[in-house]
Amino acid sequence: MIIAVGGWRGVGATTTALLAASCLAAADPNGAWLIEADPAGGVLAGRMQLPPRTVGGLERVAFPTERMPVTDALTHVSHQIGDMRVVSAPADPFRAYACHQPRMPWVPALRELPGSVVIDVGRLRGGTPVWPLLSLADVVLLVAAPEISAAVSAAEWLQAGGRVSPSDPGLPHASARIVFVESAGSIGFPRSTLLGELGEQCAGWLPWEEATVDFAHRGATAQDRRLRRSPLMGAVNQMVLAVTIEQGALR
Repeated sequence: MIIAVGGWRGVGATTTALLAASCLAAADPNGAWLIEADPAGGVLAGRMQLPPRTVGGLERVAFPTERMPVTDALTHVSHQIGDMRVVSAPADPFRAYACHQPRMPWVPALRELPGSVVIDVGRLRGGTPVWPLLSLADVVLLVAAPEISAAVSAAEWLQAGGRVSPSDPGLPHASARIVFVESAGSIGFPRSTLLGELGEQCAGWLPWEEATVDFAHRGATAQDRRLRRSPLMGAVNQMVLAVTIEQGALR
């Protein structure tokens, strides 16, 4: 299964992708991958203190200096945390964007990776180059704050099939869902109101916990006892389980 996670007028998309991949790694016998493909530049290398050889690894897959299968290249530049492999994007936005105009096409090879795949596609704007990734994904999760303008515009994005500008091709399937991440200090809809209005269009409601996020960035896995007791991790696991059941089964 391939899940694309993008942001919409709020924070938490990259962390949501990380936690989702961690949960899938624990559930899928073949483990899971987290591919950071944000065209605005990656942040995982700084947050997680990845080994130098893996920093910005997606660029070396997109512009290889030696010939090898793409799946081998992804494995070579990945950092393994438990049963999860992390491939980070370059921090520089120009180099990160160039990964979406590669010398070596890498997007189709994501289907060939063993286990589940979570792709962090960054902020979804008009004209974004990540449409091939969104089209490849079995599920698209749109992370938004429950604050009024963000929630309304996220729902409108779904109704428009993902189109933000006339040049956007739109989502080819109806598997996009909104994930709300609680944010402090904003005026938002009550949870019951949003869930009642959106119904199945809402994939989850995540209570933000700084400690859980910090543990995950330090390399804790979903099986770590500190994360097993976390309401945030529990909500992410429930969300992943729901979309997995919806799509059939883990491959």
